[in-house]
Amino acid sequence: MVLSGLLSHVGYTRLRGNARSEVTGITCDSREVKSGALFVCLAGCRVDGHLFAEEALRRGASAVVMEEGNREAKKLEEQLSKQEGRQVGGTLVLVASTRRVFSPLAAAFYGYPLRSMVSVAVTGTKGKTTTAYMLRQILSEAGHKTGLIGTNGAFIGEKRLPLSHTTPEAHELQKILREMKDCGCSHVVMEVSSQGIKMERVAELHFTCGIFTNLSPDHIGPGEHENFEDYLYQKSRLFLNCDTGIINRDDKWAGDVTARASCRLVTYGLSEGDFHGAEPARYKDSRMLGCEYRLVRADGQRSFQEGAGARTVVFLPLPGEYNIRNSLAAIAAADRLGVSPETAAKALGNVQVPGRMEVISGNNHLWVIVDYAHNEDSMENLLQTLKTYDPRRLLCVFGCGGNRSRLRRIGMGRAAGRFADVSVVTEDNSRYERLSDILTSIEEGIKESGGSYVVIPDRREAIGYAIRHGKVGDIIAIVGKGHEEYQETEGRRIPFSDREEAERALLIYK
Repeated sequence: MVLSGLLSHVGYTRLRGNARSEVTGITCDSREVKSGALFVCLAGCRVDGHLFAEEALRRGASAVVMEEGNREAKKLEEQLSKQEGRQVGGTLVLVASTRRVFSPLAAAFYGYPLRSMVSVAVTGTKGKTTTAYMLRQILSEAGHKTGLIGTNGAFIGEKRLPLSHTTPEAHELQKILREMKDCGCSHVVMEVSSQGIKMERVAELHFTCGIFTNLSPDHIGPGEHENFEDYLYQKSRLFLNCDTGIINRDDKWAGDVTARASCRLVTYGLSEGDFHGAEPARYKDSRMLGCEYRLVRADGQRSFQEGAGARTVVFLPLPGEYNIRNSLAAIAAADRLGVSPETAAKALGNVQVPGRMEVISGNNHLWVIVDYAHNEDSMENLLQTLKTYDPRRLLCVFGCGGNRSRLRRIGMGRAAGRFADVSVVTEDNSRYERLSDILTSIEEGIKESGGSYVVIPDRREAIGYAIRHGKVGDIIAIVGKGHEEYQETEGRRIPFSDREEAERALLIYK
């Protein structure tokens, strides 16, 4: 693709060099630059990509995109303006904001793949992954080849691509969407995080449906959102770029999130909404904790099946009211896409979400659950839900991530202390922070709520301890990492899976 053709899709202030140069790729990571690539300089939380512009040119980039006024951009422009003794080649493109042009440039380079697919974006503090999996299952059951992008990775058929972010950087996202389209996907479901919106990774993308699950304070702090108002605002931006918004009526922030919405709104909830659930019931056996409910329309008149008064009962192999809400969101979105609730209900009976209320098979009716809950609100919801299944005792193994708010750790400790009979406090992803400081903050929260706990820093030992001391009728919740297959410490990712460690401990001790 010729550079001038690519630039016709965005505004730029100045170009120095050859506008007719050929662009063979696009990236914001100088390590990925190959001959002919377009390198877009993004300022990150830790490193400014403008510092690597010259390196990108030396690696063979045909052009670099930089922000006008940036010190490194000024230096490079001066260097390129000197025709004699020129040390680097290539073209410089100056723009007002590299963040704002990166997504449109990437979309144009990959031929706007999303425009020819039916697309659903899911946003919210909790439930994004589960809702996305549910909807993908429904669409697949209806015969639609559906791609999935989110926290657990990108899925194209049986192929899984690992991702570094829930919502990938713009060039990675557009490349994945192009691969999905080329592989025959007609539909795509993706999680859209508030950071993904704020960092303009989905800029100018338009979705068939947008789903709002819920909102609670999270991701607030250095490198994330400066306050809750910004967090809410970024979530609300999704509903300026979709045809239909599927909104959780039960959430107290729903009105604020949709106050500026320019799309049609469809609501769902436990007892109210265009789609809601009636007669919820719990299900429990040696392999599963689940629930079921009757699906109802708001007007009470329209039948979901043939004949008035017909019923659609939805069974979920996942426990909890919040999973009923997640399923209602998926059913409502599927309905807008032409899939019947009967088909949706059938598909949801088999849904599995790695690391989300995932039951690990055990012996002697000892239930071991792996879940991704990693803040106070999600921890409280998880433990309260498990309590409703009347365990003999509820044990909770958890830690908290490093380089995150100290208040999150105290909150998780407080929730565990209130609802778990025994908490086993351990490591999560300590990242670049001292583990002892993280554990101390968690203990502060548990002590505040008067809970019983033990501290075992090594996560493998902590999981083994909980399962070794588990008795018939106990539920053991291993919380915080969910689907993750690594433990991050001092910049290193060491292979580690809560599921595998739980299965290993069950074989040893049970």
